[in-house]
Amino acid sequence: MTKRIVVGVSIVIATIGIIWGLISMKPEPPKKKPFVQAIVVETKTVESEDIQFIVDSQGPVLPVENSTLVTEVSGRVIGISDNFRVGAFVEKGETLFTIDPANYVANVRSAEAALAQAQASYQDAQARTEQARKDWKKIGKGEPSDLALRLPQLKQAEASVQSAEADLMRARRDLERTKVKATFDALIQSKMVGLGQFVNMGSQAATLYGTEYAEVRLPVPDQELAYLRLPDMENPEVQPDVRLLGTYAGQEQNWFGKIVRTEGVVEQTNRLTYLVAQIKDPYNLKAESNNDKPLRFGTFVRAEIAGKQREGLIGLPRQALYFGNSVLILENESEVRIQQVTLARTEANTIYIDSGLKAGDEVIVTPVHNPVNGMKVQKVGSQANSGKANTKDNTLSSNSDTAKQ
Repeated sequence: MTKRIVVGVSIVIATIGIIWGLISMKPEPPKKKPFVQAIVVETKTVESEDIQFIVDSQGPVLPVENSTLVTEVSGRVIGISDNFRVGAFVEKGETLFTIDPANYVANVRSAEAALAQAQASYQDAQARTEQARKDWKKIGKGEPSDLALRLPQLKQAEASVQSAEADLMRARRDLERTKVKATFDALIQSKMVGLGQFVNMGSQAATLYGTEYAEVRLPVPDQELAYLRLPDMENPEVQPDVRLLGTYAGQEQNWFGKIVRTEGVVEQTNRLTYLVAQIKDPYNLKAESNNDKPLRFGTFVRAEIAGKQREGLIGLPRQALYFGNSVLILENESEVRIQQVTLARTEANTIYIDSGLKAGDEVIVTPVHNPVNGMKVQKVGSQANSGKANTKDNTLSSNSDTAKQ
């Protein structure tokens, strides 16, 4: 039993020794340096330029003048203009409809008669006063009293004339108001009266939208106001240009106007400041505007407001910005250097750099994850050249192998 154990142990030891010898005799594989794949990047050589900032906004087109036309006299509508219909354009002073004037003509004639009677009474009172003055000079002593000269009767007659003149003016004005007219150049948005309808004083007849000007309320965040020059009490003549973009007949159109004012308050619901853009002759009725197509009320438009102009700025894609205030500069054709910059403005897709870069710097515009100084990268152009070189080497190697064969 003991002999068997000794033999078994000997066999195990011999086996281990043989395995160890074989392992020690195995040649070591050649050591290779680890290969790190360089990140392929695109770059942009920067140049400073003059930039005019553009502030974007949007809003619906509204009329500056929006008025509800009401009747000032009562009566039956006996005539309506062909232009008095929804969607029609009317000029200032154009008669839209006529109310039966018969009663008002009678009122004018009655007022004229009352005025003539009051004037006759006044002339009689003047004659009586003059005669009383002459009689006093003949028989009276001292200064005559007003009653002796019949002056109260004269003043009463004069007041009656003035009252009759006012009644006649009122009657004539009411007669004029039987012709209901447009108070400004307008588009008829709605009408509420028809032929034969009886209307009372103060009845709503139509809603008119003024066509001389249109306006757009444009909401702007507070931080964007820093890039605009806006009209105020000291500089009311400052009116930035604005381009409006919308659709007409299914096609994109441009219209041009000016920022004429701010609403002066911050909207409590959204904390935005509203600017008001004004567009002259939006329907191009007088052919005085630069707009080829009509800008219809209610159209929703995007707005590009011309802002301040800055000199010597550098524009880069937004993705070129790292850590909020840095960009990556390519050095020695393959190394990264992190450069801090001062931003003049940050937009959704573009940043504008005020300082920190100089003309000719190559800035990496491809996103790089976790960049550090000295990181190895490869430009897109140099990668292509490297690929061509590798192809050439492979071709030469292949030709060499063929020659050897």
